[in-house]
Amino acid sequence: MTDAPTPQGQERDITTADSLRLRIRETGTAGPPVILVHGNFASRRWWTDQLASQPEDMRLIALDLPNFGASDRLPGTPNLDGYAAAVGATLDALGIDAAILVGHSLGAGVVERFALSAPQRVLGMVLMDGAPPEGLPRPEEQYAMLASFIGQREMLAAALAPMAATRTPPYWEELLDDAVAMAPEAYEGNARALGTATLPAAPVTWESPVLVLHGALDPLITADMAAATARHWPGATLESWPDVGHSPQIEQPERFLSRLTTFVKEAAMT
Repeated sequence: MTDAPTPQGQERDITTADSLRLRIRETGTAGPPVILVHGNFASRRWWTDQLASQPEDMRLIALDLPNFGASDRLPGTPNLDGYAAAVGATLDALGIDAAILVGHSLGAGVVERFALSAPQRVLGMVLMDGAPPEGLPRPEEQYAMLASFIGQREMLAAALAPMAATRTPPYWEELLDDAVAMAPEAYEGNARALGTATLPAAPVTWESPVLVLHGALDPLITADMAAATARHWPGATLESWPDVGHSPQIEQPERFLSRLTTFVKEAAMT
């Protein structure tokens, strides 16, 4: 597609070396690149408020992972390693050697796996309400329930509402559009991937800063799970926001952008 300026930055498609078409939206030109990786049933639009800020001290790039939003489907069974490879392919397509990575929910696990596969390309990580290192298994009946959501907008709306419980953004209907558009095999497949994907140990030589951000009102990820993620990464900082649920970037967008800006500045000094 042709580049088209939007209120939330510049939107376009990129093509990876293996011919995968991915939709990205970016804003800002100066400072380090920051890759924003969404969660399950989500898309680049979950970063709408941050992309609207047009920062002068960092380059924000939000992508639709394969199987999500306006991007191509990922061949084969949905898996976190495949999504992580797409993050690396995005960096390659944009000519970026290394970046700060921000992952939300499923996206946190994606970011972590990319970091383990290519630590030299990660300047820092912000991990928000992601699954713990041992994975996030569900009762078998929940996988069948997720499969029943395919194409069911009202059911998806009810399921996603608790994931941004303290604020319904004005672009909520667009978020639902993208949830419905997720690849059918990913409805159940993503959940099974999260349930079985144990995170390999982080290298003891890991030095890039890691911020683990947890919303204390999160109905999905507990404080103990967030603490386990922080323990996994040497030197990680754990922050809990008492008045936020599963999606800090939507529920308190200005506060999140301020914290991200501070993190980027700190990462640039390490």
